[in-house]
Amino acid sequence: MYILKNAIKNMKRNKGRNLLIGFVMVIIAIACVISLVINSATSSIIKDYKNQFGSEVNVELDYAKLSQSGSMDELPEVTIDELKSYADSKYIKEYYFYLEAPAYSKKITALNQGDNSGMQGSGAAVGGGPELPQPNLKIMGSTSYQLFEEFKKGERKITSGKIFEKDNEIVISEDLARLNNLKAGDTIVLRSLADVEKDVALKVTGIYQDLSKDITADAVYKDPYMTRRNELLTNYETATELVGKQAQTMSRIKYFLKSPDDLTAFVKEAQSKGLSESYTLTNNAYLYKQIAGPVESVQKISKVFLIVVLILGGIILILLNLIALRERKYEIGVLRAIGMKKYKVIKTLVYESIIVTMLAVTFGLGVGSFAAQPVSNKLLADQIEQRQEQMDNMGGNLGSGAALPNTNEIVNTLNVKLNAGVIFGMFLIGGLLVIISSSMSLVYITKYEPIKILTERD
Repeated sequence: MYILKNAIKNMKRNKGRNLLIGFVMVIIAIACVISLVINSATSSIIKDYKNQFGSEVNVELDYAKLSQSGSMDELPEVTIDELKSYADSKYIKEYYFYLEAPAYSKKITALNQGDNSGMQGSGAAVGGGPELPQPNLKIMGSTSYQLFEEFKKGERKITSGKIFEKDNEIVISEDLARLNNLKAGDTIVLRSLADVEKDVALKVTGIYQDLSKDITADAVYKDPYMTRRNELLTNYETATELVGKQAQTMSRIKYFLKSPDDLTAFVKEAQSKGLSESYTLTNNAYLYKQIAGPVESVQKISKVFLIVVLILGGIILILLNLIALRERKYEIGVLRAIGMKKYKVIKTLVYESIIVTMLAVTFGLGVGSFAAQPVSNKLLADQIEQRQEQMDNMGGNLGSGAALPNTNEIVNTLNVKLNAGVIFGMFLIGGLLVIISSSMSLVYITKYEPIKILTERD
């Protein structure tokens, strides 16, 4: 207790020196808090997006490889059974099948159908046989409702009725329902692609609102099949019933890895099971870079900033303590000469460093937590602007297979806040600052005897 009281008295006697050291420590603490808070927020976002975009794997034809091999005329096929066999892997958490196929109904008027009534032709039915009129709708089936990602992203939402639950149930858009005076509970009839002489009755269980931009609005030729609001959503079984045997080759699958890092291993395993090299297993790495790239840049900046602050701050603290030690070495020599043990002198100096550091860290936590939000917003805005400039300089040439991120998906703000991890990290940094502040004193006291210290007094 005496040593602690003596340390407090020493701090009061040397206010100017301690205020200077405390000021430097406060600056270091504020900078570290801002860096740690930003790093914590960005790490959480990056982890979520890596799991979302890195874990989801699609099977796609590698057209570049097919073009080089000259086998574009005979595209290799992969069946549902083969796709299921690849899913039997220790790397796969779950998988979903989905199917997109043209659909036709003579009793339903599709959006944009009237604009091209004179252009409607006819085409062969899927798999050959009698001809089927030009499709005016699109049927989209999935083994999981969750695969319709537009609902999760907020691009679509059910406004009437409910999502399909059984076979032969569908959900249609508000625009299509309004055009045909349909409501939840009504029945529509589609012509089967498997048997063009067979009609399939489907119950409308719900109406969805599509909030995305209609890309066909400015098109000269408005294809009903390519119009999003003409999409009929249903389960996978209903879609395959309409398509028939061709579902074996028209179906697609999405695998979900247990870890994004397992992609390479899963690709090798699938190829060993017979997956043609003309197919590639890809995740949404490009989309991840476009959406979360600026956040990654902000995280890197925060880490570099933290390292620079600690290095420069540590050097400044060492210099300040060297100066302070020169001023106090006579005091240390007297204490040692009157019989105070080395460890007690060391404890006094360490207590002083602890008190100054803890006060600085506490003040830094308060100020840094408030300053972190505007700083993170500014950093993120700058990174988004730089990325946009890079895209503009590239002329928007993203490649034919690259998907553009939806505006709502792009991370344009960071919700930074103080948490237990940041507080724990700051007290670890505080301990480091104590060690740095006390290190020169410890070396000096343990190296020199009292007589030498007193004789070296300036």
